[in-house]
Amino acid sequence: MSALQLYVIGSGTALPSAERDNTSLAVDTPGGLWLIECGGSAYHKLLRLELDPLRLRGVFLTHSHPDHIYGLPALLFHLKLAGWGDDGPTLNIYGNAPTLTMARRVLNAYEIDLWQPPTRWHNLPDTEGHPFAEDDHAAWFSTPVAHSRPTLAVKIVAQGTGHTAVYSADTSPCDSLVRFAAGTDTLLHECTAVEPLEGHTTPEQMGETAAWAGVRHLVVVHYDPRYILSTGETLTLIRKGGFAGQVSFAKDGMTLPLHGAGV
Repeated sequence: MSALQLYVIGSGTALPSAERDNTSLAVDTPGGLWLIECGGSAYHKLLRLELDPLRLRGVFLTHSHPDHIYGLPALLFHLKLAGWGDDGPTLNIYGNAPTLTMARRVLNAYEIDLWQPPTRWHNLPDTEGHPFAEDDHAAWFSTPVAHSRPTLAVKIVAQGTGHTAVYSADTSPCDSLVRFAAGTDTLLHECTAVEPLEGHTTPEQMGETAAWAGVRHLVVVHYDPRYILSTGETLTLIRKGGFAGQVSFAKDGMTLPLHGAGV
């Protein structure tokens, strides 16, 4: 196994199906575990992936829509019940100002101040390619993208190998994402729309973005063939958009090693 491992906790759209829950990701590093988005039953789903929730060190929230943040109160509650004490490590929560404000409102509604591990909230600016965390294993960056609410995409760069992975978050095609993902090894990109739709991306538009950015491996997330198009139709449109590289369709429980030799 590579030093860094990315897990697809959920791969679906805002409306889950029996096979696909709301999109969320986990990144396992020797320095700790990170969560990208926080849907429902995060603690349970980490356990099912044989990941120890008590190793969590960071949570990155892309924006404030319910399917991306609604599981945060339960996650913090479960961590406390599992024994995360006041003298334990700090859990860092990252997002833009509107997202963190909404997340705190949700937490306040549950009145769980005494039922959560020590947390530190990091307000990320609306700046392209903003570095916000780094250790011996990975460096993390954010950039604004085009959604109906202020939204940040995220990039993980593996230290040593330089392997890069970008998660688009919910977005329309935008130049900031193309610049952010330029030359990246793995682009996890949302695919929610059949026809052009403000705040989301069609398969053909996704293919254009991946081609313009020159990515090597495109992973389709925030997608469900039940609600959009079949994987075959989607792949045809991705190719029509100009992307000729490797394409994978994310599934819940899928694992992507992050290393320089590819996936």
